[in-house]
Amino acid sequence: MLFSGALGVGIAKGGTDTAAFDGDPPRWASVLGVVLVLVGLSIGIGAVVWSVRSGRHRAARQSPLLTLSWSHRRRLGRQVRRGTQEAGEDPALLGETARQFAGLRWSAGLTTGLVVLSLGQALLRFAPFWAVLSAVLTVAGTVGVVLVLRDARRGEAFLRDHPDLAAG
Repeated sequence: MLFSGALGVGIAKGGTDTAAFDGDPPRWASVLGVVLVLVGLSIGIGAVVWSVRSGRHRAARQSPLLTLSWSHRRRLGRQVRRGTQEAGEDPALLGETARQFAGLRWSAGLTTGLVVLSLGQALLRFAPFWAVLSAVLTVAGTVGVVLVLRDARRGEAFLRDHPDLAAG
């Protein structure tokens, strides 16, 4: 976020031939932009490879939760987040929801990679539009990462508090 703001100020103050959508970045911005794009790609690809190799990707695609309605999945998610189990709820589905929450940490890495990639692209474009877009993506990505990590902790806590649902 701070980086996107600094990029915006830099574009407004010192960009040469900076149009709304495309500019001529100074050498430092080009070099840093390429480095950030490569780092972002590495982080994102690493997260995807880790999720596939760990089996988390396949487990999510084969989950029995995919056959449920959105409202039922939301209700299961609320129960896991609160650490409670409503009467009459299927324990296997609650356990699967908690395991999915705990297993989504890899998506925080993917989101981080995409945010770093967008910052690099904004530096390479060096224009106000891309700086604003990068700032929006940075805010959205940061919120997403925080929520995913919070839900992962809550899923793990739910499984610790309900050991009978942990296996599965």
